[in-house]
Parts: sequence; structure tokens; C-alpha cells
Amino acid sequence: MKRIILFITGVLLIILENSVINYIDIFGVTFSILLPFLVMSSLYMDEVEAGVIGLLLGFIVDMTVGGIFGFNALVYATISAVIAHYRKNFYVESTSMRMALIAAATAFQSLLMIIISLIAYQTDGILIMILKGFIILPLLNVLVGFIIYKLFGRSIMKLMKE
Repeated sequence: MKRIILFITGVLLIILENSVINYIDIFGVTFSILLPFLVMSSLYMDEVEAGVIGLLLGFIVDMTVGGIFGFNALVYATISAVIAHYRKNFYVESTSMRMALIAAATAFQSLLMIIISLIAYQTDGILIMILKGFIILPLLNVLVGFIIYKLFGRSIMKLMKE
């Protein structure tokens, strides 16, 4: 039941992200609410559960957003599975630990996106991409993750512990 609720919540976040949040432009980037959700929920799942949920939600993002099909699925599955694998090494009750994991996951996603963009799209402006991908976007996602945690942290932890 927990997996179904997490998946449905992820789908609702994707709908919200694609319909509203993509139109909010802050310094040329849009933040994600799905990535902080996946990071926080992966802290309470095993590797397979987290990886499968990340993979399925990533495929939905790939189908609805466009770009290189399968990229988001692989990134979300990898991030979710790695965080779930090492969850016992983290102090999961610490807000700063959660925010650091969100920043690291965002930086990882940005690094892969920059590499793919340089190879597939022959993009110029590497310094702008690095500034947006490693400074602005992680800070925005950490802020969003902090807000999500403060608003829904108890509900997420209660669901995960069941």
C-alpha cells in the first residue's frame, strides 16, 4: 500500500510540476518538487523499492516532458537506489542531512544533463550551464525540499515507518 501511495503522490507531483512549476522561472531555471520527494522517501525504502519507483516516475517524466527518452528514468532510479542503499549511513532525522542529499542529487542530475547536452545538442555556454546546474538549481531544490519537509515531514515519516 505504501508503494502505491508513493507512486500516486509522485504522479501528482509530476502533474503539478509540468502544469504549474515549469512556468516559474528563477534565474533561468525551474526547480523540481519530484527530486526532493524521491530523496526524502528513498531514506525509508530498500534499494529495489526506491529504484523501481524512481524508474517508473522517471519514465512518466520522460514521456511528458520530452528530451532524451529514458534519461530521467535512469537518473531518478539511480539516485533513489543509491540513497536507499546507503540510508543506514545517514542520520535521516537531520534536516541538514536531507538538504545535503537533495543538493547532491540535484548536482548529480545537473552534471549528467550538462554532459548529455554537450554531446547530443552541441550546446555552447558551458559556464552558464555549470552556474545554473551546480549553484542555482541545487539551492532552489534545497529550498523546495526544506519547505516540503516542514509542511509534510511528519506525514512522510509516518507513511514510511508503516
